Amino acid sequence: MANTKQLLGREGEKIAERYLKKKGYKLVERNYRCLSGEVDLIVLDRRVIVFVEVKTRSDDRFGTPFEAVEARKQQKMIRAAQFFLHAKGLQQREARFDVVGISWPGRQPVVEHIENAFELFQGVD
Repeated sequence: MANTKQLLGREGEKIAERYLKKKGYKLVERNYRCLSGEVDLIVLDRRVIVFVEVKTRSDDRFGTPFEAVEARKQQKMIRAAQFFLHAKGLQQREARFDVVGISWPGRQPVVEHIENAFELFQGVD
């Protein structure tokens, strides 16, 4: 059985997916996992493959959603994205990393989207 944090995260991912679809993005895969890490959503923005991290917060007690996507998390996402691109033969396609932050200051969630939030080779040895 999922705990409250997991349920909040799942709901945030659903909201983020709907938000991105309204912006014209096409879903490729959700909750992609490999030995290198995981990516919440993989979408297409025209011809660009976008790896999306979704962070959902019920309050700012532990920081904003964007503060939670620190260097270690970015590196794991980068490795997972590289694995995905290689496995699908898409190494030559343009790709980027977005972060969707969802917070609940009141009754309705607030969605914030940062495109190109970090670079593919940032912090990779």
